[in-house]
Amino acid sequence: MPKALTCEELDRYMRDGFVFPLRAMPADRARAYRARLEASECAVGGAFTGTLTQKPHLLFTWLDELAREPAILDAIEDLIGPDLLLWSTEFFIKNPGDGRFVTWHQDDTYWHIEPTTQATAWIALDDVPLSSGPVRYLPGSHRDERLPVVNRPGPDNMLISGQIAQNVDSGRAVDAVLAAGEMAIHHTGTLHESAPNRSTGRRVGIAARFVPTAVRSLKGRESALLVRGSDRYGHFDHEPRPAADLDAAARAAHVAAVEKRLRNMHGDAARALHS
Repeated sequence: MPKALTCEELDRYMRDGFVFPLRAMPADRARAYRARLEASECAVGGAFTGTLTQKPHLLFTWLDELAREPAILDAIEDLIGPDLLLWSTEFFIKNPGDGRFVTWHQDDTYWHIEPTTQATAWIALDDVPLSSGPVRYLPGSHRDERLPVVNRPGPDNMLISGQIAQNVDSGRAVDAVLAAGEMAIHHTGTLHESAPNRSTGRRVGIAARFVPTAVRSLKGRESALLVRGSDRYGHFDHEPRPAADLDAAARAAHVAAVEKRLRNMHGDAARALHS
């Protein structure tokens, strides 16, 4: 029996490649996490940039805690199984009037994993109305043939590679409008994008990316954090939980983990995050 999702929600995920809205945590808890996020921004001197946008759960205790919220892990377990690795987290923050965007893309075209069993939870730390540029999904695209892509990196594209899927029928897109504490979960093959934030408030979200322990990297060995169950395969080096925010051990583990992940995903394009 499913732990968190209804049979109808499971069917929607299998059919569409995404499901929302799902309750990840109470709204007041989500806003408390947002306050801790903003305190962490102050601690690093401003907005998260460069490698701080990659795997930040290895640096901040509150984000390690957030990614282990029982409702999140229960929903992910319903979709990909009981033995779970937290492969990555990312901040997706757009300030009011922010011109940045995410182009149409499919994660499994550059993540180089086998099998392609992966689920991403996009967690809203405050309300995400239509005007703020929520994630948009193309239903059923995870079951279609992968579209050709071009890479056009730029300062406003939040994708490192600047990947743009071609010939997308965006007229069928569905906007993941969320309330604080809700999440959307999508399949690694689902086409998705997001527009600039035209609202008067910050759009604050966390993407937490999970794989079952049976998955392996095709480009080179990587690391991940075991968050539920056991690892009988050993395809990933196990990452340590941070003992304190931004301490020396956490920083060292973060540098090593991010270097491996970015190299495997993006090759030379990853150097931009280190500059």
